[in-house]
Amino acid sequence: MRHHRGLAVVLTLGESAGEVECTLFFATSQLKLSPAPLVSALMVFLPIATNARAAGEARALTELSLEELSNIEVTSVSRREERLADAAAAIAVVTGEDLRRSGATSVPEALRLVPGLHVAQVTSNIWAISSRGFSSASSAKLLVLSDTRSIYTPLFSGVFWDVQDLLLEDVDRIEVIRGPGASLWGANAVNGVINVTTRSAKETQGGYFEGGGGNEERAFGAVRYGGRLGEEAYFRVFAKGFDRAAMFNPDGTSNDKWKLGHFGFRTDWAPAASDKITFQGDAYAGDIGQIQPSVTVNGRPGPTGKLVAGVAGGNVLARWTHVFEGSADVQLRLYYDGTHRDDPTYVDNLDTFDADFQHRFRLPLQQEVVWGLNYRSTYDRFRGKGLIGLAPPDSQDNLVSGFVQDQIALADWLKLTLGTKLEHNDFSGFEIQPTARIAWNPAREQSLWAAVSRAVRVPTRLERDVDIAASDPAQNPVVKLLGSRAYGSEVLVAYELGYRWQLGQALFLDLAAYYNDYHGLDSLELDAPFVDPQSGQTVVPIVNKNLTDGVTKGGEASLTLRPDRSWRLVGNYTYVLISLKPHGRDLNGGLATEGFTPRNQVGLQSFLDLPAHFQLDAFFRYASSLPATRTLPAGQDVPAYATLDLHLSWRGWKGLELSLVGRSLLQDHHREFSGGSEVQRSVYARIAGRL
Repeated sequence: MRHHRGLAVVLTLGESAGEVECTLFFATSQLKLSPAPLVSALMVFLPIATNARAAGEARALTELSLEELSNIEVTSVSRREERLADAAAAIAVVTGEDLRRSGATSVPEALRLVPGLHVAQVTSNIWAISSRGFSSASSAKLLVLSDTRSIYTPLFSGVFWDVQDLLLEDVDRIEVIRGPGASLWGANAVNGVINVTTRSAKETQGGYFEGGGGNEERAFGAVRYGGRLGEEAYFRVFAKGFDRAAMFNPDGTSNDKWKLGHFGFRTDWAPAASDKITFQGDAYAGDIGQIQPSVTVNGRPGPTGKLVAGVAGGNVLARWTHVFEGSADVQLRLYYDGTHRDDPTYVDNLDTFDADFQHRFRLPLQQEVVWGLNYRSTYDRFRGKGLIGLAPPDSQDNLVSGFVQDQIALADWLKLTLGTKLEHNDFSGFEIQPTARIAWNPAREQSLWAAVSRAVRVPTRLERDVDIAASDPAQNPVVKLLGSRAYGSEVLVAYELGYRWQLGQALFLDLAAYYNDYHGLDSLELDAPFVDPQSGQTVVPIVNKNLTDGVTKGGEASLTLRPDRSWRLVGNYTYVLISLKPHGRDLNGGLATEGFTPRNQVGLQSFLDLPAHFQLDAFFRYASSLPATRTLPAGQDVPAYATLDLHLSWRGWKGLELSLVGRSLLQDHHREFSGGSEVQRSVYARIAGRL
């Protein structure tokens, strides 16, 4: 079975091949954080008299009208700026102010604010994040971008969330598309696109500091300074770190503590009114604890003792944008990204180089065209520590792609968008990913949109190159999990419909419905035995094949209310129904995927500005149960749960902010995903300031 907590594979074979169990668990790790005595500091600062300077700062999110909120510019849907209310896709935005008031300390925690996403904490450092089904800790069908730099790993089809550690103070917004975005962003943007955009160096001038701690967030801190290099040239540098405690585990084994250090820089220069140049980079290092090995094979010795993965990495990115007279512009972006992971069961080093070009211009008959080219090269070096290997261990893989999109204004109130992505990669060959979208505005306060799209998830190194003995390697025959060059892409054809309505200054309604048709989903299957010419053994191979089809359907609803200028309420509801049909033996238990996503989710958010510069924010979440299946061990079912987070802050003295955050306050601990630890009640205090 594929246990969706990263990349986990459990194979149970019958008497013909012997009883064999093999688990691959490619996910992230954890560490524990030491409590810091900042609650007393909070109580010391609260009586300090407020200062009028704070009133001159940027307006709080609750002070924005609903019209201003719906007019937020987004770029992820069409690679150009457009109003969120007009975008022909199910898109949500988490603003920088949302991040601050949520009390989130990481991007996965912040994504809990997004309607339609399933965000479940598996261990201290592992999250199962999904859009429209297929929940797993690998986030296999989500493309995640940081300032348009892909952080999707080709090793196991997903994201190492444990090293995506951003200074949230510098994040401008997080745009989340629920549904395919492959026509612009390429393969793996199947069920959604998450695009994190940071603020320019010009917007982060001066000094900033933050620090705090609690019973789970044991200690964290950050400093940042921004300055001016010359005429229209700005920079910032930052450093941050944290130490997070292990989570509650019923069996008493809590080794998923997590600590990480991170520093980075950014420069922005406008040598002319028509040109902008950005150069940025960052690096990190840390230790990530695990509650179980990444790879285990029944009957074969594996890593023992405390399991800790050492991680390190860094990246640099350069972007040049030139605006021509009229509405045309070009953009060139280059980046290099290097990652290192020393896991108890393997060592992996990955280098990525990416070059991207984009050109936007207008044509007659009210057409706007965006097209671009992309080249990406990855060089991966993988070394197993006894149980797992890849053949070959080193691999250089290339991707070449191009896209074109034409938005045609058929009338002032009707727009048609046609586009496609064409690409060739070394995993699955040539891929085409088209889309057609139409947006109708019967009135400025209302919009109706529909879309049909095709997207693919390409194979990974594990699916193509894995080489692991799932039984005693000295036996004859021997069962092996082997990669397959014949394994192809998983294909989605998606049908979407959406509606938005802004009723004056009091209500904003956003609805979306979808029907997703999947073909060629992953399935582990027995292949024909063969004799290994080197060892002389008979090998019973188990390989990935595209032998499962499926359908997901559902909808998302979000309602924003403004009862008062100082109070904003947001209510979300998500429904998803998954139906999979294996056409093979389905040894990895892919059918169990139906049970890893809650059918119903409810979210309620309250942002309230109080007198004397206090703010009180509340976040309620409910998720229906994840039933135990034949592929789960006893006790690993996930009952329905409801929980509440609270955030109290005071911002009244020379840019100083004091806050107290309580998480999962309705119970001592609860499980959110199968096979992991349990989220426990926690509290932390935080102090932050701007100089």
